[in-house]
Parts: sequence; C-alpha cells; structure tokens
Amino acid sequence: MKNIKNIIPFSFIIVVAVMVNGCAKLHQVSPTAVQGQQLFTDSTGLSEAVTGLYSTLESSDYYGANYLMLADLNSDNGVAGGYNNTSLNEFGAYSVTSSNIFIQNTYVAIYKMITTANNVMAGEATVKGASTGYLNNVKGQALTLRALGHFDLLRAFGYHWDLSSQYGIPLVTTIQTSNSVVPRNTVADCYASIISDLTSAATLLSSNSSRDPHYVNPAIVNALLARVYLYKKDYTNAAKYASKVINDGAFSLVNTANYVAMYNNGAKTSTEFVFNLPFDFQNQSEYYATTYARPNAASTEVLFIANSDLQSFFESRNGDVRYNLMDTTNANGYLRTLKYSSDGEYKDNSALLIRISELYLIRAEASGRAAGLADLNIIRTNRGLNALTPADVPDNATYAQAVADERRAELNFEGHRYFDLARTGQINNVLGVPATNSAFPIPLREIQATHGTVVQNPGY
Repeated sequence: MKNIKNIIPFSFIIVVAVMVNGCAKLHQVSPTAVQGQQLFTDSTGLSEAVTGLYSTLESSDYYGANYLMLADLNSDNGVAGGYNNTSLNEFGAYSVTSSNIFIQNTYVAIYKMITTANNVMAGEATVKGASTGYLNNVKGQALTLRALGHFDLLRAFGYHWDLSSQYGIPLVTTIQTSNSVVPRNTVADCYASIISDLTSAATLLSSNSSRDPHYVNPAIVNALLARVYLYKKDYTNAAKYASKVINDGAFSLVNTANYVAMYNNGAKTSTEFVFNLPFDFQNQSEYYATTYARPNAASTEVLFIANSDLQSFFESRNGDVRYNLMDTTNANGYLRTLKYSSDGEYKDNSALLIRISELYLIRAEASGRAAGLADLNIIRTNRGLNALTPADVPDNATYAQAVADERRAELNFEGHRYFDLARTGQINNVLGVPATNSAFPIPLREIQATHGTVVQNPGY
C-alpha cells in the first residue's frame, strides 16, 4: 500500500458509533461525501474503497500506534512519558476515566473502520462486470477487518473474559443512518458474530492467494481465529487454527542471531510476519515518534516509556535476546523499547499485528502443560533461553505463569499485555487495581450524546 492516506478515504457517508443505553447511535460525520452508489459502479471504484478501508485501519488512534501502545502502557510494561499529559498519565496509573481523549478517539476510529467495511460490502454487491473471484476476495477482506474491529472493541471495552456477561459491545453489521441505534450485545453474541465473519471470510478467500502480510489472506484469517478462540477459552479451536498457520509453510521464526535485526528498517519484512501494516514517508505511523523520538530524546519527548519492572523481568532471564530491544543506557536515565527505533528519517515503522511466534504461544497455552511445552520451548530456545523440563512446570499454575512470561517477553510493546492480564484474571494481582479495571470505560462523550441512557461498565 502506498500513500493510502492521500487518497480520498471514502466516497460514501462515514458514521461513528455512540453508545446508547447499552446501544450505539450512529451519527453522520461526512454529509457532503459522495454517495455509495456513485462510487461502486465498477471494480476500479471498489478497489479504491478497499484501499480506503485499509487506510482507516492505519489511523494513528488505531493501528497507527495508539491502540497497541496504550495496551502496554496500561500494564506493568509501560510508564507514561510526555509533558504532564493528563490523559496519558491515566493509563500509566491504571486509572483511565471515561473522559479520556485517547479512549474517545480510539473508540471512534475503530467504529469508523467497521462502518467502512460495511460500506465496502454493500458496494461489492452492486458492482457489475467484475469476476466472482474478485468480488469474493473483496468481501472476504471486509468481513475479516470488520471482525478484527469488533474483536478489538470487545477486548478493550467489553468483558471479553466472561461469556455470560451482558457487557459486550455494539455489533454494527449493517449500513446505518444518522438515527440508527444499535443495542449493546452480550459477550457471547459478540464472539458468535466475530467468529461468523471470520469463518465466512475463510470460504470466500482463495486458499491459493498470496500470503502477503500487508493484505488479508487465509493465513491472517486463521491467525485471527486462533487469537479469538484463545480469548473465548475455546482451547481446542485455538490450537486447531494456530496449527493451520504454523503448518501453512509461508512463515518461520528467525534465528537468535537475527532476532533484533527483524525490527530494523521499520520491521517491514520478515518470515515471522503474518499480518503487518506498512507505512511510508507520506503515510507515516506514530511508533517511532511515540516510543523513541530520537537517540538522545528527553523523557518528555517519548510518550510510551518502558517500566523498570520490565527491565527487572528481563534481567532474571539470562541470555534472552529480546532484552536487547530495550534501551537501558540512554543518557537521560529512562527506559524505552527499541522495537520502533529504526527509520527515524521516514517514520514509517510497520504496525505489527500478528507474528508467527504468537501462534506458537497460542498453541502452547491452548494445548496445556503436557502437549504445549514443546511449543513453548520452541520459542524459548529460539530466543536464547534453555528449554523447560516437565519438572520446571510441575503443575498447571506454574505452566500458565511460564506461558504468560513468554508472552510478555515476546510481545511487549506490541499491544498484548493489558489484554492478557484481563483475560487471565490477573489485573488485581499484577497491577494492584480492582478487577473492574479489566476493561476500559465507555467514552463519556458517547454517553452524553445519548442523554445518559447508556449503561457504563461497572466501576466507572
């Protein structure tokens, strides 16, 4: 993808979601935009709309940086930097409020992407003269990204760990008007819809399609299904779909000597990347600016600083090559990740959505101690650590901690830690805050827009 943010993002009405009484009211944002039927007259217009769909995914408030980085800041991996930024400090103190501007912007950005996906699917059905294979591919991409959006909202704003909970998120699966109201769905309903979108997408995407990690393909669908099933605690299916990606043949772990190099040059290419989003000089991400800034940057210049607890964690893991991606010696005395420190001139570091190492860790967790230890050791030995023996993990609790530690070492500052603590019930134990902090609050602005009829998440 090149310069995608310079293309008119959508030539159709864009709407944003606003929660209402456990509902989402969708308000028109672009009343002067060209209507959908004017755009989707042929495959050229449809292709431009798909490009616009990926553009919404790369918003700075979504996978352009903030969604992933805030999930690490609101955990024991991160510390708030910047110059006394109140909204940022709330994440660093694990005390996010419903008026937080980052919460508001991320919520809107994800629903904007979902709305775009719905418009693409509606337009796909009206295009004349395009091949069935092409149209199926477009719909499969849109379904996958809609599922991703709903899942990302669920794990940020819903009680994703509790299938019996009423605190899901609004599922927006049809074109909305400025007066539409979408009820807040149950968590079970959310998982059912997300999985339905992904499994439907799998039937539409050609199994022979390229495994280009920049665009939705069957391997990305399987990887997302593995992740969703893990959160849902359907471990049989989590292991099944993780195996599909591991056995795909298109991906492999880099060796220990090349691990750090994988993140050089903006992390653009690697056999480890299942799904990553590229940026370029005219289409910049925010990873470099918010996690590194420049070689001698002051802490006030870096928004997402590494926690000293993460340093202590790595110091207890002798030989772990992943520690080399922490800057512990800068002249200004603070810690920061080096995962996004390359490409300072262009600021085009990729968004790392899914790497093959995550699939090994999903299968290790889902398979349990007896069957999963081999997968856990594949990652450990590849990253410079000794393999664990069954005696090292004599019970399920010890094994669960070993998996959690490996996920922290492997995926820090890639947007997993807060969600991992929430789904495993460790928010209070690790962060020392109430378990109700396991989900972010619904934005206050969304509640006010609907005259206070929304049901907020407990504890806010």
